[in-house]
Amino acid sequence: MRLIEHVHTYLSKHLQPGDHAIDATTGNGYDTAHMASLVGSKGLVIAIDIQKEAIDVTRKRLENLQCLRQVQLLTGDHSEVLQSLCSTNTQTISAITFNLGYLPGSDKSIRTTPETTLRALEASQQLLKPNGLLLVTAYRGHKGGQDEADTVARWMQQIENSGWLINSNDPAVNGDNIPPILFVARRFLANNPKI
Repeated sequence: MRLIEHVHTYLSKHLQPGDHAIDATTGNGYDTAHMASLVGSKGLVIAIDIQKEAIDVTRKRLENLQCLRQVQLLTGDHSEVLQSLCSTNTQTISAITFNLGYLPGSDKSIRTTPETTLRALEASQQLLKPNGLLLVTAYRGHKGGQDEADTVARWMQQIENSGWLINSNDPAVNGDNIPPILFVARRFLANNPKI
């Protein structure tokens, strides 16, 4: 099973109609569209990307699926936008997804960085409501990708020590092909200790 399928399975089991969710790095809009279908017309998905091209592709995908009305599309750096959302959305978000790296088929120099991602993860921790789900797919096969994945792994270890459940799906490296790693995090609740 591909990691995107794992992500969508987690989201399908977690999100309910009316929930609010964030796709912090919308890319081509696959996670955004899946979340929009799950939260329905009474829910909200906030989709963020630094590239207008990604926002345009996502808008078209959502229009084709007739679920644009429950999505707010924002162009900007994921760390800055998430930090700005903290003032009005603290502990209101049911799920947040990240796909770290660059937009496939675009300028590879425009990508997430360990520094901006760390700030975005800190903001996510404030935005997620109790039992909220955080899904981070870190692509390691490009310049800077392994450093960013290592930064995410260290951050996940820190929050695990403060009462979060952490799981990861780390496919085996096959020759020169370095697959992405999926981190799954959820605040521990005594009555629901499973991810």
